[in-house]
Amino acid sequence: MKRFFVSALRLIVIGAAVFFAANRGLFSPGRIAGNSRFPGMECRAEKALRYAERKGLNDNYCLFLDYGIPSGKPRLFVWSFADNRVVYSAHAMHGPGKGSTDKAPVFSNVPGSKCSSVGRFEVTRARGKKNRTGLRLKGLEMSNSSAYNRGIMIHSSRWVDLNKWQRYIPLNEKSCQGCVTVSTRDMAYINKLVGKERGNLLLWSYYDVS
Repeated sequence: MKRFFVSALRLIVIGAAVFFAANRGLFSPGRIAGNSRFPGMECRAEKALRYAERKGLNDNYCLFLDYGIPSGKPRLFVWSFADNRVVYSAHAMHGPGKGSTDKAPVFSNVPGSKCSSVGRFEVTRARGKKNRTGLRLKGLEMSNSSAYNRGIMIHSSRWVDLNKWQRYIPLNEKSCQGCVTVSTRDMAYINKLVGKERGNLLLWSYYDVS
């Protein structure tokens, strides 16, 4: 019996250590294998670069968000135009409005809908009134034109930190009402990238399902 409890305790300690290490970035889910392929982004990359140049946005990097990927997997990607590949990935949860489920998001541009929106956004340097680490998004299309006035942002939440290991991140109104909600570590990476780059980044979100 004593041996059983010792073994169980050892497993608990190892599991806690792995969880802690992952959240601290020691086993970084943000790192991307050099040969990874992302057809949805690859077919949009050239259009994204031309659009960014036309709008006076950053022409080194952009962000792609594929809502067709389960939220328990990384689906927010940093794309390098120079390298023509993904250089970082992050988990992102979606809004709970209009009958959205953790598996199937419903999109809306309507204020108060608590839904995420799709389309192209400008990642501005403006911060939220309460969330000072988040970055407000300006919608550039009819599908997301209300984003800035709705207060839609890229921001972090501990809810993502705690639940990103599940297949789908459970919906949570306190953590996301249509924003692009990421983990605290991934928000730190995005803020660092935005801080070192000239020009605001383009974020292109879409819903590709096979």
